[in-house]
Order: sequence, then C-alpha cells, then structure tokens
Amino acid sequence: MTSLEALPTPGSAAYRSLVSRTPVPEEVRVQTAALLLDVRKRGDAAVLDLTERFDGVRLQQTAVSTQAVRAALDDLDPGLRGALEIAAANIEAVHGAQRFHEEPVDVVRGVRVWREWRALRRVGLYVPGGRTVYPSSVLMLAIPARLAGCEEIVMCSPPQRDGQIAPAVLAAAGLAGVTEVHSVGGAQAIAAMAYGTESMPLVDKIFGPGNAYVTAAKLAVFGDVAIDMPAGPSEILVLTDGSVPASWVAADLRAQVEHAPDARAILVSTDPAIAAEVCGLVEGELAAQIRVLSVAGMEAAVAFANDFAPEHLTLACAEPDRWLSRISSAGSVFLGPYAPAAAGDYATGANHVHPTGGASRAFGALGVDAFGRTMQAQSLDRDGLLRLEPVVEAIAGAEALSAHEQSVRVRRSGSAAFPGLDGPRPRSAIQHMQPYEWEPPSARIASEAGVPEGDVVRFDTNTSPWPGVSLSDLGPLALNEYPDTSYTVLTGALAAYTGVPPAGITVGAGADEILDMLAKAYVGAGDPVVLSRPTYAMFRIVSEIAGGRVNAVPAAGLDLDQDRFLRASAHARLTWLCNPNNPTGELLPVGFIETLAEGSPGVVAVDEAYFEFSGVTAAGLIERFPNLVLVRTLSKAFGLAGVRVGYALAGAPISAALRRVRPPGSISIVSEALGTHALRDQRGMIQRVSSIVAGRETLYGQLTRLGLEVRPSAANFLLVRADDGAASWLLRRGLVVRTFPSGSLLAGFIRITVRTAEENARLVEALSEWRPHAR
Repeated sequence: MTSLEALPTPGSAAYRSLVSRTPVPEEVRVQTAALLLDVRKRGDAAVLDLTERFDGVRLQQTAVSTQAVRAALDDLDPGLRGALEIAAANIEAVHGAQRFHEEPVDVVRGVRVWREWRALRRVGLYVPGGRTVYPSSVLMLAIPARLAGCEEIVMCSPPQRDGQIAPAVLAAAGLAGVTEVHSVGGAQAIAAMAYGTESMPLVDKIFGPGNAYVTAAKLAVFGDVAIDMPAGPSEILVLTDGSVPASWVAADLRAQVEHAPDARAILVSTDPAIAAEVCGLVEGELAAQIRVLSVAGMEAAVAFANDFAPEHLTLACAEPDRWLSRISSAGSVFLGPYAPAAAGDYATGANHVHPTGGASRAFGALGVDAFGRTMQAQSLDRDGLLRLEPVVEAIAGAEALSAHEQSVRVRRSGSAAFPGLDGPRPRSAIQHMQPYEWEPPSARIASEAGVPEGDVVRFDTNTSPWPGVSLSDLGPLALNEYPDTSYTVLTGALAAYTGVPPAGITVGAGADEILDMLAKAYVGAGDPVVLSRPTYAMFRIVSEIAGGRVNAVPAAGLDLDQDRFLRASAHARLTWLCNPNNPTGELLPVGFIETLAEGSPGVVAVDEAYFEFSGVTAAGLIERFPNLVLVRTLSKAFGLAGVRVGYALAGAPISAALRRVRPPGSISIVSEALGTHALRDQRGMIQRVSSIVAGRETLYGQLTRLGLEVRPSAANFLLVRADDGAASWLLRRGLVVRTFPSGSLLAGFIRITVRTAEENARLVEALSEWRPHAR
C-alpha cells in the first residue's frame, strides 16, 4: 500500500538516502565485468554463447540483412507506421535546430579563433527489448545521429525467442536511417560495440538506455570507447500544488514505473488532500515502486528536485514557467497539466534518452551535439603574432618553458608566404547568401541600349505606370523634425482602408522592411524556414541573414505543390507565402491559407503585395489565427514604389514583436504624408487598378495570339515563355523585361509588368517583329 509521507528534512540520513541512488549495484557490476572480459577475449563466439544463455536462442550470426529491415518496414501495420513517421518528423524538426552554429572570434587584429564541427564516423545505438519493444528509442537515437552526419549508424537490440529482432524495431531502423543492425542485447552488445568482434567493428561512441547490466557495461567500457550518459532504469518526479487532477498525476506516475520492476516514481505535493487521493489511485502491482511525499511549499519541492536530479520532472502546478527557472538538474521537464511524460516519450519530438540515477546533475538529454565533437582552429598572421609575443614571453618565462618563447621569437626574422587575415569576417550566413539582384537604373539601360532615356519602359519592376500622388499635393512639412514614430496618422488611414484596428497594423519602410522585421523577430540561427520555389527572392534573403535554415519547396510545374508545402510548414518557425505569387502570378484560395495557418505552429507570413489586383485577401483570418500575418505595400496599386511604405496586418502578439524590432523613424515625414494622402484617394486607386487588370487581360490575349505561352496571372504582371533572344531584342528597343538565370525553374521565361495601353502595344509590336527571328 502506498502511504503519504513527509519529505525528510534536507541533510538528514533519510533525505540523503532518498536523493542518493546507486547507478549499478555491486553484484551487477561484478557480473558485468566478467561478461565484458569474455567478449573481449573470444569475440563473436562469446557474443553468440551469451545470447543463447540470456535470450534463449542460438544464433548463427548477429548481423541482420538490409532486406530483412526493408521487409519489416514494408510489412509494418499502417497505423503504427503512420504514427512512427509523424514521430520521426517531429524528432527531426526538434533536433534539426540543434546543429552547430558558431562564428569566428577575432581576438586581436590578425588573430582569429574558431571551432568547427565534425561528426563521429561510426556510432553504436543500443535499443532495449526485454520486457517490451521500443521502436520509439530507435528514432530517438538514429535520427540525431543521421542529422549529425554520422557515416555508419550501428544498432544492437536483443533477439526475440524466434531469433529475430522485433519487427517494429527493425522497421523503425529502416525509417530512421540505421546502416547496420545486429541481433544482440545486454552487456554482450555493449562489449561487442566497444571492443569490436570479427563481425562487428568497434564504434566511436555508444548511445542508448538499458537495464542495470547495460548501464554497468557502458560505465565499464568508458575510456575504451565514449558513451552518451548513464541511462538506466526509468524514473519520474512529479511536483504538484494541487492544481492538477489527482487522477492525471497518478496516471503519470504509473506510466513510468510500468517500464520495469526497478523503475521508480515520486510525487511531492504541497496539497495533502491531492497527495492522499493519489495514494489511493496508485494501489496495485506497481504501488511498491511509487512514493508520495508531502511538503510545505513549492520552494522546498523545487530544492528537493534539484538534489534528486530526476530523469523526468513534471511541474504539475499553476505557474510551471515560474518554477522552471529555478530547476537546475533534470533530464527533461514537463510543464503544466497537459504535458504528460508519455507525450515526450513518443510524440513531441524532444528526445526521450535522458540521464538517470541523479546523473542529470552533470548530463543532459540526448541531442545532435552528442554525435560529434568540435575541433578548435586558430589562424594568426605576422602582425597578429607580434601583438601576442609579449604575452607568450611573460607566461613562458614564468613557467620556465623557453622553447615556447623561442617558437614565437624565431618568427621575427625571415618570411613565409601567407596572405594574412583581411579584417573582420562577416557572419557565415552573409558570406554564403545570394544577394538580391536589383534592377539597373533607366539611365544605364538607355546608354547600353543606345536609346534616349525617355524611351525606356520598365516592364521589369512590377510598379504602376501612374504615380498615385505628387509632392505638390502636400502642404508644408516639418522636415527639420523627426517623424512621429507611432505613425498615428498613417496607421489611422490604413485602418480605415483595411478595416483592421490600428493596434493590428505595423508600418515600415516598404514591404521589404516588414519582411526583414519578421525574420529578425522570429528567426534565429538554425531555425527552419519554409518558402516555395519560385517565389519572391527577399523571403530567402532576410531568412538567411537572420541565420535561418531555408527549405525551398519546389513547385509542381510552376504551381505550388500544396501537399508538400503543408507538410514542410508543419515544423517551420516561419513560413513565407506570396499570394498572388511573384513571379508566377498564381493565386491560391483563402481556404489554403486557412489550412496552412491551422497546421503550422510557427508564423505564417502571407505577402499580399498584389492583392488589389486579385481581389483576394486572407484578412478575415487574422482574428482566428494569432500566427498569421499579412504583408502589404503601397508600391503597387497606390503607385508609391519610390516612397517605400509597407505595412503588416496581424494579431496583437506579432504586431508587438514587429514594433520591438522596427528602427526608430523608419518612415520619413514625407513618406508618411504621401502614403496618407494616397490612401484617401481610394477611388483613384481603384480606377488605376481596373485599368491595369483590363490591360493585363488584353495583353494576355495579344501575347497568346503571337504563339507565346502565357501563364494566367492574378497580379499586375504576366509570366511568358520566350526563346533565347527575346529579352535582348526588346532591350535594344528600350523595353526592359525581367529575365531569369539559366538552370532555374524559370529559365526561358520573361516577366512582363502591365503598363499603359500605349506601352503595352509597343511591347506587343516589338515581340511580333521578333517572332520570325526566334529559333
């Protein structure tokens, strides 16, 4: 029977006994040492003998064929396979953000120090399989190993009575990317991986949980091989203040002790009534493994948790975030009433391999970093070494190591070919990103084409052929003062135009600044960012500048692959979508954006720069989805590309985050005044948009009749397939269209902005003259 006890006084013998756990009993350690020695001496023969002794099956070999792994995956129950695939995707999402990210440090001029990541080449994974089978552990071990870049991923798991590894475990190995499988368990598996046998080359490091014998074996071989951590019998500590139902707490305690007879669970409660109720709920065969303790307050409970250093810690209390900051030792922490440890065991994507027996004082949960190591590097040029020479001389003299001093001094004379360090290095993300290709100015185009600048027509910029407002429309402005950084007047005009309250509107210097603000607010080093390909180039640029890990989902044809895009965005920190899309003109229904916002845990940013031309907006979804933000501009429909006014529509949390990162005085007094004036002339804007839409349809028909492939568009431009030479033909006549690099999805296409009827006619005439010359 489980009884309610008071938490012993800290420092007492009873308290020390409760907190201290022996990772491996002495008799287990002695028995395990003999097993390890046997495998080290006899290799495969010992492994096969010990497998027969402990698992009751005589094997001819331990290696499992790749065909068997593939067959297990193919034959797996569809429901279980689907669950494992979801779990694997979640694990990959969480662990994908753990990749190594560091920048070099310029210590003094001419001295640079940094670290580089190198994955372990061959790793060994131990997956238990005694009382039950653990396909989830395969995913938890193998997916981080694969993400780390390990070339060889070896898995050992005990055979069943038929001599085979459990099919679900084999299937998970195939799903997770295991490269080598052996049907062997217990201490003999650890020994084989640590020392190597005739059929199993030794590994660089051993990972995985197990019983007391497996833990003893891992601790014993440490030094001959690296190990991840002591990960033995499961344990959980639950702290509650009575705010979580007793039946939920009792369920969490039972869930962990069902792993094995040596698993243990402890409840520490500040509410005696809840504690007593839990005692009654945990009666039965598992009761002997559960202790229920009462404590005066959460401060004492948290102090005990840090001393106990549990594998699993559940903060089943009203303010879990408050207490989390006070926790220093735990393998994995579960916050609040809806965070059972079982969710972390299988589905959240967090790793379920944790240190046990108090080892979380020094070890943490398994992650990608455990499957590799850093290698330190340093580079010095001549001047840098001279700056450090006095430091080396002084310390080497104090330590009486004259050769150290001489190795620096000798470099004063003579020379060696070395280019030297060329000043501070930009962040790696900046070095490797592709900058935005800005359109050249009309004056340069006119000079190169040999035409008057007045004859140049910009079919490449997606701007309006008519300005929406003029400086002459404005009254006197206080140009000697800074702008009102709350942009009250402009925001009010936007609220009247959009129907969104001013609190949900954030303005910036063009839509591009809004994009940059979103990336600054929500993307950090290694964060997953999803966008389509092709789409607006600035999505990728601002994401990479912020350090994001970009997943560009390729189009199906030139249309968005909606299913694939939804799957990718399911784990994205930030998802970009342009609607209508630039440069294809594709328009997606609001229903798709609704599905996207529903399924993505991160921010969904929809660029609606061209929505006035399509008449379709997702603004009606903002109130329902706090992760949705719409980005718009006054550059297109309002004809203010030179003014640079953009704005975002979002709920309160995103709007507040954007304002935190917006530079002060982002929009000038002139830009605010012009934008406000243009917004007051909505009738003029609607007339201009109507003319452009009508011109788009006319131009579509004219180009189609020329035999050109023209994509349907809901924006102010058309995407046209044209043979090589069309763009240069037009350029020589002062007509500039947007081209795309060879090798891209849009190679062979040109994008044509819809201009005035006269300008469009000039383009059609030039293309009709070009067609007979096209190959």
